[in-house]
Amino acid sequence: MFVSDGMAADRPRWSRYGWSAGVAAVLSAGLFWLVRGSLIDDSYITLSYARNLAFYGHWGLITAEVSNSATAPLNVLVLAAVTAVVRHPVLALGIVFVLANVALAVFLHATARASGLPGWIGPLGALLVAANPLLLSTVGLEMTLASALLGMLLFAAVRRRYVLFGVAAGLLALTRLDLGVFVLAVLIGRPGLWRGWWRWLLAAAVTALPWFVFSWFYFGSAVPDTLVIKQVQRSWGDWDFHNGLQLYHQVFPTAVVISLVPAVLGLVCLVGLCVLRLFRRAARVWPWALIGLGAVAHYYVYTLMGVPPYHWYYGPSLIGLTVLLVGGVGLLASRRLVVPAVLAGCAVFGAQGWFALQHGLPWREAAITTNWATSADYARIGAELGRVVGTGTVASPGEIGALAYFCDCAIVDTFSDRGYLAAQLEKRLADASPLTRALLELNYRHFQPTEPLRVDYVLRREPGPGPDPLWRIGTTWAEPAHLALLPGEPEPETSE
Repeated sequence: MFVSDGMAADRPRWSRYGWSAGVAAVLSAGLFWLVRGSLIDDSYITLSYARNLAFYGHWGLITAEVSNSATAPLNVLVLAAVTAVVRHPVLALGIVFVLANVALAVFLHATARASGLPGWIGPLGALLVAANPLLLSTVGLEMTLASALLGMLLFAAVRRRYVLFGVAAGLLALTRLDLGVFVLAVLIGRPGLWRGWWRWLLAAAVTALPWFVFSWFYFGSAVPDTLVIKQVQRSWGDWDFHNGLQLYHQVFPTAVVISLVPAVLGLVCLVGLCVLRLFRRAARVWPWALIGLGAVAHYYVYTLMGVPPYHWYYGPSLIGLTVLLVGGVGLLASRRLVVPAVLAGCAVFGAQGWFALQHGLPWREAAITTNWATSADYARIGAELGRVVGTGTVASPGEIGALAYFCDCAIVDTFSDRGYLAAQLEKRLADASPLTRALLELNYRHFQPTEPLRVDYVLRREPGPGPDPLWRIGTTWAEPAHLALLPGEPEPETSE
């Protein structure tokens, strides 16, 4: 039986959580069916890495070059492992998507019981995360995996499972280094974890260090090259991370509002729990509040960095505040306010479900996207591009993921060819503070610059519909345009 301070007289019996797993599995499978044809371009970067690793044992966006632009190594490794079994990357993605949501539901259910809250908030939390329009627009990236790992981190913090906490921290670092903000928030606000500091620290090191050491020597960089590539890009004119949601609201107003509802309610819960904390009340749900504080800190860190407002950058904050929201719902329910709590949770999920269904059956494009073409457009063009260029090398038009996946040819830019990295690294070092410069130089200590591949063709995006319908593209975000295949060897543009 669990007690309210997170310590227990016996171990949790995971068989108790079968119904939570079942609900999460069925509904998340339906959600994946809905979005499987609307994956964004960066999702196909991940799928290309996973396919190349599963089929050829090769780490790279294209088979012609080794690269290190996969932002989430753990996501690639997991997808590659499943792809090696099922032999289809998109099917593997669906399986991982479902399993990650099941894991989140079970961890939240177990954490709720350990916190003295009703278990049904577990599947509710998983569904609110999975059905969020912005997060559905990131399927294929690392956000679903990150949500499951944050659920593991919360469970370990509440139950004071030091080794499990360290494993969760290490896996979060392998997913995205910036997710360490959540780990720090929990460690600062949960002093009891420091009693077993050596156990979680050792577990985290054993989990994460082998990959980082391997990457440091083999790729010449312990962390992915996107750390440099994205920071060199900086803002989109007047738009960067701090005001990017305003930009998205102008183009996708309904999707943005529905995506932000759980986060706003989570912030309300955070304020309430902080006030209760001052009066030494609701201590049992304080770890849930720490996940919310981690979400706020993550948002603040990205604001300071001034990076471009890619919509998936907002994902960790949305996940953390949604987890906090369901903790607040559970607290209301435990205070005999079951009906208002259930109605609040169902209302949020109902709005998300309504949007998901009215957006299309299935979706043609993501609810929030900055791509120039739909995945169907790129699938059509990529297949033709592969037939035309054969073994030749083609410079990307600025978006590379889906084209590389469907073309299965040597298409290059800074994401696939590290020959262009040296110039970007030099630019980043020139603008860096002394501390940042020292860290970057240490990270790239073993990096050996190479020459870019010789480009035989150029794929260029041109405004307007173009003469051949086969090459025409356009989305809600981007004006109608077409891709033109030209000979030559220009400077490849940086992919979004």
